[in-house]
Amino acid sequence: MLFQFSGFCFLFLTLILFHIIPARFRKWTLLAASVIFIRWQGKASGLFVISLITAIAWIMGMITDRLSADKKEKEASFFSALTIILFVIILFGWKYLFWAAGLLGFSVPDRVRGIGIPVGLSFFTFQAISYMADIRLGKINSEKNPFRLSMYMMWFPKWMSGPIERTGDFLKQFDECGNTRLLDSTRVLRSLSYILWGLFMKLVIADRVATVVDTVYADIPAYGSLTLILIAALYSVQIYCDFAGYTNTMIGISGLFGIELTQNFRLPYLAENMVEFWRRWHISLSNFLKDYVYIPLGGNRKGTFRKNINTMIVFLVCGAWHGAGLNFIVWGLFHGIFNVLAALTKKTRAAFLAEGVAGHIITCILAAFAWIFFRAASLTEAITFIKGMIPSLNSTGLTAGLVLNEELLLGMAVIDWGIALISIAMLIVFDVYAEKNKKILPDIICAKWGITSRAVFLTIITLMILIFGVYGSGDEIRSFVYMQF
Repeated sequence: MLFQFSGFCFLFLTLILFHIIPARFRKWTLLAASVIFIRWQGKASGLFVISLITAIAWIMGMITDRLSADKKEKEASFFSALTIILFVIILFGWKYLFWAAGLLGFSVPDRVRGIGIPVGLSFFTFQAISYMADIRLGKINSEKNPFRLSMYMMWFPKWMSGPIERTGDFLKQFDECGNTRLLDSTRVLRSLSYILWGLFMKLVIADRVATVVDTVYADIPAYGSLTLILIAALYSVQIYCDFAGYTNTMIGISGLFGIELTQNFRLPYLAENMVEFWRRWHISLSNFLKDYVYIPLGGNRKGTFRKNINTMIVFLVCGAWHGAGLNFIVWGLFHGIFNVLAALTKKTRAAFLAEGVAGHIITCILAAFAWIFFRAASLTEAITFIKGMIPSLNSTGLTAGLVLNEELLLGMAVIDWGIALISIAMLIVFDVYAEKNKKILPDIICAKWGITSRAVFLTIITLMILIFGVYGSGDEIRSFVYMQF
């Protein structure tokens, strides 16, 4: 959801309508609102694509289920596999078609290139794949009502960037959402806490830091080694606050309607190694890859060597899923290597490198290094950035760019640097506090804090969002990073 005034109006009107109509019609109101939202934000083409994939999943799911019921296992497996392959072709074909054409020297007409990738394609396609796979595995029955399946695919808070939900759990909540009470103080407080903390991460931190990151990435050779190292660290903060901020906000919005989304982030930068990092970062994607790629490949059941190969395959798929380009493949490859090394290190005398304080520091460094390939526009740009981080290979010096230019430092005003540093310090303190309590901060606020503490904290966060949030209008509003995937 873009942070437009019209977006907040849409949410407010949907919430009011949801609570004033009879309970038995409420879930269908949410489906209608989701369709309207997708048409609005994703345009007619976006609505058409998600509707087409939903229709295919609905028809093929019923066929697969019927064949399984008739003990025609081979035919059921064929139709299920065929549908999943079709979804994979749609997803990766759409992502890589233009990139491959350019690589092979073919010109793509601007009219065709202008179509672009539908918003949320990666997320709702993976949901369709999990739906078909779960039917074949006997975890769920096919959905006979196309409108219920449509709600699973189209629920607007998760449409753009997930989380990647599972059919059974989600539809159960969908069926029960009509019982949601407007004045349920516990639910409203929890939802509000998630929304405000998410908006703080996105508007106060991520979008402010993004100004500096974008400035440096626009002309990498002009900056010194220390400057580039600083930017690598700041981008780690930006993407975490952007994506986790999105997830927290959408969990809060869904909660207002009685639907609880999967928690996608559990303090990933406090992990002790890269294996643990991926249990905390983009959790719904990690679980998807584990259940539908890693385990079918054999998981860890066929020895250490095969386990490591399977891990590498999973992360290559992960990299390819995120975007078209060798930089994403290399990003996935590095995470595969980091995961393999972390698992192997735990069995040696070097185990201290994958645990404790050393593990925390190394994990943050490795994640920040890999993010360079993720942020860069190409593999060449990523290599240029990394070379620039090495003093002996950077001819501009250590601190080039770290000077005030018309009251701006790396494209951002000094006062904004102060706001960014204070906000990041708050984030670190509260993340460490949440880690010690084994919960996400919004849940701690609701479960452990008193009325006064809650009121003071939420008031301060609200004021920071209103006063220090980075806003704009129209095209000036910065979209979520993961919307492009």
